[in-house]
Amino acid sequence: MSELEEYLQSKLSPKRYQHSVNVAAAAVMLAERYGGVDVEKARFAGLVHDICKEDPKDVQYARVLQSEMDVCEEERKSWKVWHGIAGAELLRTEFGVTNLDVLHAVRYHTIGRGGMSRLEQIIYLADMISAERSYADVQVMRKKTMESLESGMRYALKYSLQKLIRREAWIPHHTIDAYHESLAALGQQEG
Repeated sequence: MSELEEYLQSKLSPKRYQHSVNVAAAAVMLAERYGGVDVEKARFAGLVHDICKEDPKDVQYARVLQSEMDVCEEERKSWKVWHGIAGAELLRTEFGVTNLDVLHAVRYHTIGRGGMSRLEQIIYLADMISAERSYADVQVMRKKTMESLESGMRYALKYSLQKLIRREAWIPHHTIDAYHESLAALGQQEG
């Protein structure tokens, strides 16, 4: 077991650690299925995507404020997305991770963004379809993701936006940009 895996096991609850292992497995499966992504990077990003998920909110927010990545006002108001930003910052500053694709995959795994790399899309979707997920639309999400990354992203972003609207939550412009890009990728015209 690597030092980072030991760190995750000591820091995360057993349920959250198992989720991370499941996301890593889903990320590997998607990387192998769709290609164009180093499988080990996919496994690593999936494993560490929730590294700060169970940190206290004040610790997460301090890392959010330290982040050099594009953190918008809506994200600063939405504590549920802080862990992705905080996780990328922790990986960069404490673990010396310098690969921007991996850092972006962790940072944007909850909200998406326009211009997502293949690895970012894989981690975003792997988080939504991991083995333990049981929300109402998970089978449809899995089916769409197996059709194509584009189909999975469009469905996942639509699902996420609808959920945010129902909760009357702040919607980061990154998520809207990602949704518009997913429509364009599938040739969607305004209807």
